Amino acid sequence: MKKRILASIIFSVLFLSNIHGKEIFNFFSTGSGDIFKLNPVMDGVLLGTGAGLTGTYIVTDKILKLNDNVFDGNLLDKNDVNAFDRTFMKPYSKPLNLIATGFVGLELISPLVFIAADKEEWFTIGTMYIEAFLLSYGIKELAKILVDRPRPYMYFDGYPQKKVDEGDWCKSFPSGHTTNAFLGASFTSYVFWKYFPDSPWRFVVAGGTYSIAIATGILRMMSGNHFCTDVLAGAAIGTACGLLVPFLHTITAKSAKNNSRLSLNISPFDVGVSVKL
Repeated sequence: MKKRILASIIFSVLFLSNIHGKEIFNFFSTGSGDIFKLNPVMDGVLLGTGAGLTGTYIVTDKILKLNDNVFDGNLLDKNDVNAFDRTFMKPYSKPLNLIATGFVGLELISPLVFIAADKEEWFTIGTMYIEAFLLSYGIKELAKILVDRPRPYMYFDGYPQKKVDEGDWCKSFPSGHTTNAFLGASFTSYVFWKYFPDSPWRFVVAGGTYSIAIATGILRMMSGNHFCTDVLAGAAIGTACGLLVPFLHTITAKSAKNNSRLSLNISPFDVGVSVKL
């Protein structure tokens, strides 16, 4: 009796896992590879570069504290700021700062729209997103240390003393919030358009994510946290990383289509090996 039950369970699992000829281990699948495809070498380089940049920032800023500037208590002179950035300078606003932070949170979780994609693609999408995030994070944090630029609110009364005490007052360039916002918008929009090229929702996804990203950049200026050039630089970094990483994986997918592929298909009804050209 037990053997019959066990055989029934095995047969059911095999049958459910192989509907329409799908492989048994779909849960561990890295996707079809038709649109985006992972590559051990390229992904190793991307992950290693992102992790290296992030690690360098952590060691430089958090451990060695090479950018540990101390504010002397005197307001900075607005005339020292270039004319373009001086035009958009604002004093600190905590409410606008909190709203911008909320917008960034929405952008960073925007890839959750890919729940609509086949589950076999989730690992590929997640890997690409982690690579893009690490790259953008490491670049913008190292830039903050190298540029060492005071924030706009340091030129006005009412600056946030807590941020001054934490040493955040001289890390204006580039805008980290804007970097993250445009990373999420660019990555989500590009990948969504690739997976669903005929979906009318692609316009909603692109329009919505980029609207939030732009609003985030504006709020970072209005809250006194960043200059306009900080925001523009952050938008450039986030957009570049958000587009470059998935684009590289489309090249890998196209290259793989030109090579022969050996696949094994197992179902309750047949066992076969096929070569796809």
